[in-house]
Amino acid sequence: MRKPPSRVTRAMDRAGALLWDWTAAASDVVLPVSCAVCEAPGATLCRGCRLMLRRSTVRPGRVPAPRVLAATESTVWAAGPYEHELASCLLSFKNGGRTDLAPILGTVLTGALLRAAQDIGSLGPEILWIPVPTSGRARWKRWFDPVREVLARASLPPGTRIHAGLQHLHRSPLGTSSQKTLDVAHRARAIRGSMRAVNVRGATCVVVDDVMTSGATAAEAVSVLREAGARVPGIVVLATVRAGCSPGADSTVAGSDVSEFPHSLN
Repeated sequence: MRKPPSRVTRAMDRAGALLWDWTAAASDVVLPVSCAVCEAPGATLCRGCRLMLRRSTVRPGRVPAPRVLAATESTVWAAGPYEHELASCLLSFKNGGRTDLAPILGTVLTGALLRAAQDIGSLGPEILWIPVPTSGRARWKRWFDPVREVLARASLPPGTRIHAGLQHLHRSPLGTSSQKTLDVAHRARAIRGSMRAVNVRGATCVVVDDVMTSGATAAEAVSVLREAGARVPGIVVLATVRAGCSPGADSTVAGSDVSEFPHSLN
């Protein structure tokens, strides 16, 4: 079993992510920014695509949990469906190096965090948001942790805070193949034993991830946290890909009446 990353390794990761951000900012002078969805010049996300993203995430809420999560009796909250503008933004952010999308995705995530905090209510004096850690292989490939970057830019509900309560331990025992090529059972086996919980005993923890597909990663995170003595009422994700499980867009509201990302903590 591999040891968790050392302090020096984590410092190098942070320095690499910072260098990436500086490089991206400097490149804007030579290569002007374009919309991550429609490639219109002049903005990270043009107003039209921003409005469509807002519509698809206007009603964050509970969604049915995947079968692999059923045994954990965990609630799943999602900001929106993994399609169209939200899917394009997530793909550009994670695989295209568009770290300038982090604040926008953070705002989208805020709505789901608020809904989860409201539903959980009085389970504890404080809720800890626990980001699912990226693997070492993915971190070296991207030089940043997508979930932590987005969560860090979200507006947290009162009485909650972010806690790095999960650590990634080692590479999948099934090799370096992407989980996208595996079925549900193989995904569950691939992720098993890949995380450990840190300083969560007695705490109310909500797992936070970017996209939920089979639910195997979330199920492992919930199991590890509970084994460490935490209360885990559920999982918050930016998007879910399971058909019929996504919060619906507010298609009845006219475009002129939809304000951009109006989530408020008041």
